Amino acid sequence: MDIPDGLDTQRLLISKYENGDGEEFFQLIRSNYDHLQEELGEVHTIKTIEDAEDYVRQKRIAWLSRERLVPKIVEKSTGRMIGQLWIEPNWGRMIFEIGYFVEAKSQGKGYISEAVKKAIEFLFRELGANKLEIHTKATNLKSVAVAERCGFTKEAQLRESGRTNEGKVVDMLIFGLLQSDYSR
Repeated sequence: MDIPDGLDTQRLLISKYENGDGEEFFQLIRSNYDHLQEELGEVHTIKTIEDAEDYVRQKRIAWLSRERLVPKIVEKSTGRMIGQLWIEPNWGRMIFEIGYFVEAKSQGKGYISEAVKKAIEFLFRELGANKLEIHTKATNLKSVAVAERCGFTKEAQLRESGRTNEGKVVDMLIFGLLQSDYSR
């Protein structure tokens, strides 16, 4: 399947990781530890630049094998990595789960909504997806807002089926967007 190395939006470059991106990724998650530690497990497991470079290498391999698509999000105006998307494919059913994070100082600027909308367009138009999903903890109100802003419908609330990184049990929400909804 032909998948481009990157997608462009007005303000963002959404592209696969390259060798050498580990140091910038490491700095991104370290400088945003307090902001990300609740939702992004990698902040607890990536302890060194070498760990981050290994992480980046694994994401490149997964991209090439089409097992998982995990692009970095780069702000065009500065050339800085400000976040990440991840796209979990179920190729047999053509259902894709989308996840994301952005650094704390870039929140509230619409970057994640812009990146998710570009991913939606790509997955439906180029890959022929049947359905897209966003799974989030009910306590992650910013993620809920992104899903709603991007046209997803809340389909399920799974009571006490998630756990925070601190061990607190929380509800999980599943949002869905169908090809037929997007086409309208």
